[in-house]
Amino acid sequence: MDAIYARQSVDKADSLSIQGQIDLCKKQVSEDYKVYHDKGYSGKNTNRPAFQRMMEDVEKGLIQKIVVYRLDRFSRSIADFGRLWDVLKK
Repeated sequence: MDAIYARQSVDKADSLSIQGQIDLCKKQVSEDYKVYHDKGYSGKNTNRPAFQRMMEDVEKGLIQKIVVYRLDRFSRSIADFGRLWDVLKK
């Protein structure tokens, strides 16, 4: 299964809404996908409920591909991204 992950920390006029992010990502996934989204959470760490559920599903082998609108929606921390990359490679 594919996963779409969307995150928006705050509503701002110049930021793409969660639904807008999901709509753009839908073009890159198979028919079998699940959406995970966190509203009101910063990308400075991975302490986000939907993000944690998604990573648990990755570790269970349920998710084969993750699609995000922009990489900073996934993580803004290079250290966190490095740790997550190791999990994703497995």
